[in-house]
Amino acid sequence: MGGKAVNGLILPDPGEPRYCGRCATPLEVRHDGGRDRPRCPGCGWTYYGKPALGAAVLVEENGRILLVRRAHEPYPGWWTLPAGYVEYGEDAAQTAAREALEETGLVVSIDGFHGIFSGGGDPRGAAHVAVFYATRLGGDLQAADDAAEARWFGADEIPTEIAFEGTRKAISAWLQSRRNGPREPILLRYAGAGPAPPILVYVVVENPRGSTERVVYNEGRHEFVPTGEVFPAPLPIHYGWIPHTFAEADGDELDAVVIGEGDAAVGSVIVGRPIGALLREDDDHKIVAVRADLASAYGTVIDIGERPELRELLEELFATRSPLKGWGSAAEARSMILNAQAARIRRDGPAGAHPATTAPRAESTV
Repeated sequence: MGGKAVNGLILPDPGEPRYCGRCATPLEVRHDGGRDRPRCPGCGWTYYGKPALGAAVLVEENGRILLVRRAHEPYPGWWTLPAGYVEYGEDAAQTAAREALEETGLVVSIDGFHGIFSGGGDPRGAAHVAVFYATRLGGDLQAADDAAEARWFGADEIPTEIAFEGTRKAISAWLQSRRNGPREPILLRYAGAGPAPPILVYVVVENPRGSTERVVYNEGRHEFVPTGEVFPAPLPIHYGWIPHTFAEADGDELDAVVIGEGDAAVGSVIVGRPIGALLREDDDHKIVAVRADLASAYGTVIDIGERPELRELLEELFATRSPLKGWGSAAEARSMILNAQAARIRRDGPAGAHPATTAPRAESTV
């Protein structure tokens, strides 16, 4: 059905059916309650998409909290609170305690409620996570199940590689609640890259579709300037960058190509849904995204591998700039975005400051 949902943007809904749950009639899209929803033309049954609910524990000892490092997709190697999905008929607090035992080996008691935090950055679907305060009662700390490692972290030791938007918000709230904790936790800076990064990202448009002359952003002058280069043909895509990211290859933001209908002005910001990455020998890779703030003929494309004509178009467009070495999947593109966000946070430092630069983006390549 296309998964149209939050705020008119496109988020995945893995539970969205194609056939009626009552009579098996193919569903049609009908507008209901301000949204397009799958509805049965036969019996009238309507599917209402619901976010998944996760439950997590926030165990604190001696000013440190317990985190686990993920062993599996999505985002293996990144850290999170011990957590899992609430099973049907299960109390969320019971889920949190169960996950703590399964992932860390610790028996905990649930002592209070930290909060419920929403997030749209999980490729498995939009979700909320209910976070409970917990105290260790027994057991030996040992990572297991979905966790590759379990470790205690102080307020000034929290890694930047925290998976999932809801978890970042929960840890940030804990940091803010501490009397001597950071006033503006750096984890909140992940939101600057998009409404639900890395599923939905902002792209600052440098060269809109139809451009015939190359334009770059000059950081020293704080304006977009033409380079004098003329494209052999009008660009068939929007080209720009994802803010609040840092690519080691060229020392700049992560570049993005956005496919889809609609006009865009130089310097405008549009929303894209990453579907893959064009990989180059110089490591100046290009994230490929479908435009998500407008209806698009590519709205149902999940991965660039589904559309060989798009790969051919982009290979022809970029092959003259640098040798190409292949394609990355949608999952790999999302990991690249998260890694580039973490790199930007590390570069800027806790205070958010970094050395001023006057180098223009003209050094980047289309």
